[in-house]
Amino acid sequence: MIKLKELLLEADKFYPAHTRQAINWVTMKQHLPLYPKQMEKLVGKQQVNSFHVTGPGTIKNVGELIGKKKSISTFTRANKGSQLAKGRGVQTGSGGVIFYLEGTMLARNYMDFDTVPDKKGMRWVDVHYLTQDRKHFRDYLTKQGIPDTSKWRDKEWDMQDKIKNKPENKDLPYREVMELAKTELNKEANKLIKKHIDASTKYLKQHKKELIKNLRTPADKGSAWWNEVLVYGIKIIDVFVLKRVWDDYYFQQDSGYDDYKKDSYKKELFKFVPESKVTVGTPAQFRKWYNARDGILDE
Repeated sequence: MIKLKELLLEADKFYPAHTRQAINWVTMKQHLPLYPKQMEKLVGKQQVNSFHVTGPGTIKNVGELIGKKKSISTFTRANKGSQLAKGRGVQTGSGGVIFYLEGTMLARNYMDFDTVPDKKGMRWVDVHYLTQDRKHFRDYLTKQGIPDTSKWRDKEWDMQDKIKNKPENKDLPYREVMELAKTELNKEANKLIKKHIDASTKYLKQHKKELIKNLRTPADKGSAWWNEVLVYGIKIIDVFVLKRVWDDYYFQQDSGYDDYKKDSYKKELFKFVPESKVTVGTPAQFRKWYNARDGILDE
């Protein structure tokens, strides 16, 4: 069971694409949270090697996950015609920086199953990929007392009115009233998130057969595009950088001035992996490097 203190909402900062606050996924009532302790208890631990493509500007994001419980989306096989087979990214456009990683598997599907991280790094997956039955899951959550988005929005307005109408707050500026309401709503949100996570874990236990079949797909099952392997506790084995990225001015040179000076992307990369573990080359050379590490290219 996850602890409430682990769910406290954090201040905004840069997060991967599609990130939403966990409360939004909770009230949509069609997503399951996946996290290490939960999956270790349900299906055990399994070490895997896999690949992650990113761009120069997000090298730091990968490095900050080394040894952490937050998961990262990776792959081990891709169609020859896909962007990943050319070293280009899914969320990072041109990509060009490919990490070969070792980590503990959180989940795996033979295709990209659209998992999304929240602000704490927990992964949320559409229940469709587990049971193909969203209605059953929504009905289950309703019985567990989980409100939908509309009801939660009503609660937000009610909380604002409650705080605003307290006699001791009648002379407070609107902004301060809203801050008080936000504080109270965060408390309620964290309780609801915890309730949803506990309910979802019970649901996964009830559907363990589907969990193993659909969220632990065998590695040898091919896909029309690429598979998705969620891993955590990562360690970087080595890296391939496409020559077009390596030769870019900002990859090689520091930028900015004085207090705004920014390290080159190459320096950023070498903070997490030694230069001896970095290979530079063309897309064709990348594919050879990828194949040599048991990466699979499907026809």
